[in-house]
Amino acid sequence: MAASLVCNGRTVCDVGCDHGKLSLYLVKSGRAQRVIATDINRMPLQKAIDLFAEHGISDKAEFYLTDGLQNITETADITHVVIAGLGGDTMAQIIENAPFIRENQVQLVLLPAQSGDKIRQYLYTSGFDITSEHTVGENKKFYSVITAVYSGNVKECDAYDCYIGKSENCEGADAKGYFEMVLTRLGKKAKGLMIDTGSCPQDILDAIEKTKELIAKK
Repeated sequence: MAASLVCNGRTVCDVGCDHGKLSLYLVKSGRAQRVIATDINRMPLQKAIDLFAEHGISDKAEFYLTDGLQNITETADITHVVIAGLGGDTMAQIIENAPFIRENQVQLVLLPAQSGDKIRQYLYTSGFDITSEHTVGENKKFYSVITAVYSGNVKECDAYDCYIGKSENCEGADAKGYFEMVLTRLGKKAKGLMIDTGSCPQDILDAIEKTKELIAKK
């Protein structure tokens, strides 16, 4: 799903590239002219390097053993940054530490493995526009792929915005599964706050009710 949201990429950064399969697909499908693949761990990065060598297109990629987007100096031609499989907090830190994303209005494609509320909150409050969301299910787990670009427009957001965001526009079984998963997380958060503090913020209670209504419509 994340790869399908990259179109006409000149240089695409695949952050946390793991074995390099996403990077390889982007190049071979023509969605990217070239890729910059990064990973914080040497073994998966080496597998990505070997994969490109096997396909004879090593000249279409650069590989960095680094944390996020650190140490990447040639950024003018980067059109997209894809971050898939990391937590929302980690994604926010990577984006915050890469000012070229804002300066060059780089297109973000984000698939948080957890804490989707954290990355949405960061995007809303840091001047990014969330342009679309697409829900996807895999092995009975559900995710939302978020696309965003920097505009400078800082937005206020409540719990519903952070937990659901523009995924409310998604349809189908994957969307319903995603909303049900979010509802469970909101319920656990509300219960934990009640135990810890004796109360739950109204925006969380409102988000629970709005998510229930959303599920009923799907």
